[in-house]
Amino acid sequence: MKKVLFATTAFAGLAIAGVASAQGIALFGDARLGLGYNIQNDGTTWYGDDGEVQDDLRAVSRVRFGVNMTGETDSGITFGATIRADNSAGGHGGTEGQRAGEVFVSGSWGTLTFGDTNAADEQWVGDVPGDLSLTSLGERDETAFISNGGSFGNDYAGSFAANPAARPTVRYDFDIAGFGISASSNRDLDDITVGTGYSADFGGGTWAFGIGYNNFTGFTSTTGIDYEDGTQWSAGLKGEYENFSFGVTYVTTDMDGDSDPKFDSLLVGGEFGFDAFTLGAYYGNILKAEGVLADEAGGMTDLGDIDGNDTFAVTGKYDLGGGASINGGVGQDYNGDTVGDFGIKMAF
Repeated sequence: MKKVLFATTAFAGLAIAGVASAQGIALFGDARLGLGYNIQNDGTTWYGDDGEVQDDLRAVSRVRFGVNMTGETDSGITFGATIRADNSAGGHGGTEGQRAGEVFVSGSWGTLTFGDTNAADEQWVGDVPGDLSLTSLGERDETAFISNGGSFGNDYAGSFAANPAARPTVRYDFDIAGFGISASSNRDLDDITVGTGYSADFGGGTWAFGIGYNNFTGFTSTTGIDYEDGTQWSAGLKGEYENFSFGVTYVTTDMDGDSDPKFDSLLVGGEFGFDAFTLGAYYGNILKAEGVLADEAGGMTDLGDIDGNDTFAVTGKYDLGGGASINGGVGQDYNGDTVGDFGIKMAF
């Protein structure tokens, strides 16, 4: 969910609620084609069976479409749902379900959203601008929220934190006069996450500040590493002024355990537009990582091995009009490997 400056903050929820006033069904879609260097088709770093980066070009492409469904009751309560076709199997009411798409109801009392949606901390803190690449290059411009999986792409420097139990999410939002608050939990209702923020026009620009708190239960990551219960605090500041936008986010995570494992990370990013061109850049750093975590294979992962690892990218796009643009980027992942892409993006 991105990419305009505030798209990953509370403004996303407000935008969905606003659409609900127009009852009906609307299709949406996007596609892309181009070349990638050292990346998989999804933009993550391309590792071979031997664990080494492939150092090669490859063709990349993708097509997706989905549907927005909205309505309004006689008393003025809006409701709706959104899902992409490629995720439809994850949105049904089966044993698992709920892992794709989202459903909401909204009124003067606030908005309630279920499904594959942001937790309360991500809703207000969000990510940083700066990624205009074709494939998102592993989405390393995204803040490492435990409530959203906690991953730093598929790099060793971050995949240790990917939480498969983070989604689906149940979230409540309420806002008034620029202030807002959200509360959320996972499906099992054993994680507690809250977020709050404020946005306003000032000095000719638009500014937003958010903070979040997540008290999460222990989990086994997608890479088989065991986590104890823990807490994560996050904060973000974003601004837009004429053709320039910027953002900074910070998270600090502390877990239970004999070695007191913890990590802190920082992201900064910005974009500048002129005529049909937009340039972007971002930088991320694991400021602190310490402690030891056990894994399913009986081994240990020393978080100190990734202390100080960083990532960055320079990206850009040229608007062709009609929903098409030329996009590209080059950067470095958290392991120090170079990644890049170039091609055409299409929005329908």
